[in-house]
Formats: sequence, C-alpha cells, structure tokens
Amino acid sequence: MKNKLLSLASLLAVFNANAIEIGPTGSGVELGGFIDIAGQKQGADTETSFVGQVEVNLDFSSGPVSASVDVDFTDTQGVSDTDSDSFADTTGGNLEEAVVTYDFGNGLSVSAGKMLSYMGFEAYDPTNMYQYSYAYDVGGQNDTGAQMIYDAYDVGFSIDYGTDLFSIGLWSSMEADAGYELALAYTGIENLTAKAIFSDFSAPGSEAYEKSTYWVSYQLDKLLIAGEIAENDQLDTGEDVEGFLIMANYALTDAAGLTLRYSGLEITGATNNTIQYEGSKFTISPSYVFNDNFSGLIEYSSYDAETVSASYAEPEELMAVELIYTF
Repeated sequence: MKNKLLSLASLLAVFNANAIEIGPTGSGVELGGFIDIAGQKQGADTETSFVGQVEVNLDFSSGPVSASVDVDFTDTQGVSDTDSDSFADTTGGNLEEAVVTYDFGNGLSVSAGKMLSYMGFEAYDPTNMYQYSYAYDVGGQNDTGAQMIYDAYDVGFSIDYGTDLFSIGLWSSMEADAGYELALAYTGIENLTAKAIFSDFSAPGSEAYEKSTYWVSYQLDKLLIAGEIAENDQLDTGEDVEGFLIMANYALTDAAGLTLRYSGLEITGATNNTIQYEGSKFTISPSYVFNDNFSGLIEYSSYDAETVSASYAEPEELMAVELIYTF
C-alpha cells in the first residue's frame, strides 16, 4: 500500500499491529481493520451529524508476494435542510484498496492494483490522523469533497525503493488519461522525516491538474512537530488551491495526548485569478487511548475567513467527538 511505505502516519497504523492470523498457522492470511464512530456539529443552526465507518483489511503473504484488500463501509446521517429537523441517510460500501506487491528483498518492490495516494501529510484513514478534521476542508459549490488538495486512491502500478537514508516511489495510473505521482522522502536523521510529492494528471481529455505537497516532521521526545505546504493547480477548469499547516502533538501521559494545528487556505478562480476564499483554521484536539484497541478524541476548530466569494459560505466553528476501535 503506497501510503504505508512512505508515510509517517504508517507508524501509527495500530490496526495493522492488531491484525490476527486467520486460517492455519503460518498461512500468511491476516484480518484487521477498524470501527470509527464520530459525531460533529458545525455552526449554531445545524443538527449534529453522525458518521459510522467500518473498514475490513485482508492481508495475504507468501514468500516475496503479498496482497492487501481493504473494504470500507460508511453510514452517514446528516442534515438535508438546515432550516428543518429532517435527516438524510447515506450508506455505501467501497473497495478502497486491492493491491498485489512483489518484494525483491533489497528495498525494491513493485505493486499493482487500486491503491492509496502518496499525497499529503494528513492520512486518508482516521486511524492515522491526529485529529478529526482535515486542514484544507472549506467547502463550496465547486468543491469536490472535504479535502481540497490531496488525491485519495486510483488504479495503477508503482515502483518503490527505500533505505534507512531515503525512499523513492513512482506511481502511474492505468486509466486511459494516465497520470503519475512521484514521492521522495529523506529519513537520514533520526526522528526526522521530510517529503516532496508531486502528481501530474495533465493528459488531453482529462480534468487536468498538477498537485504538490512538501512536508517535514520531527519527533522530540514526547513532542511531534510538523509543517506542510500543498498546492492543487487545476489546468483546464476549476479552481486553484494553496494551503499550509503547522501541527504539534504532545503526549501528556502514556494514554493522553493533545494536538494543536494552525492551517491556511487560499482558493483562486481558474480563469481570472480572483481570490474566491482566503482564510485560516485553528484546531485543538485532546485524545485518549483507553487500551491497545480503543481510543477517542474531541476536536474544536475555529475559522477566520478574510475573503469569501458567493461560491463559498463562511465556515463556522466545528465541534466533533470520535471513537475508534481497531481489530
């Protein structure tokens, strides 16, 4: 899985450590996953919305060949009309990853299938996040989702090579309008990780874009500090997005932690470079690990918008509670 090879968040993927072997001893088949239950309220006039997510991960290995299949089920209850008490329910299953990897045993591996993107400091799965929400989450009529910069996953193949000093990964899409991602990571200094990641989907006939993220993190005893700058350039249509984040996570005790994050976002029009949205976000999120399988967090986020066009609504403060059980 691409995000597991080069991502700092992979170090926090507790559900992988908790995976249990199924079938005969030594079969190489493991079952893992998580259950995520979260509730959030954004603004004084909205109902509380609830999200339930279950992800089941099956991992297979036999010699140098391994495979991973991740299936995700999500049930969302949200407000369909902010002026009423009616709720809209959405439920769906999704094949998140299905990837086969061959490990040559010298740091070099090749993978093919549906896999997660290299993109970004903040991870795709909630088990690898330090807080509930994303840094770049302002929505509007032209928004494509809560996360406005990173890619999620795609079908393709990758070549990855890693040592104690550095890692490099090259991924190419298998779709007709193919694109690619390139990830470079430096890990030659103890407790330091630095990455540069680029993607290009500019083939004719596609919704062309170029994206880049640069981030660095450093673990200093109980304190993790990180920073990122990221950009999403829409080449044909849409809007260009630039963002940054600064984050600190401190382990107050063996079980309790605290995350502080400050991020900024600027969205400009595709044709006239007019600023559509410009603002910042501050997040505070205490967390607690009840045992090896069960953890939870609370988040409060506030937004300060300097420029808001008619395409975007000024975001209101966010409150969220999240519980995660890993297996």
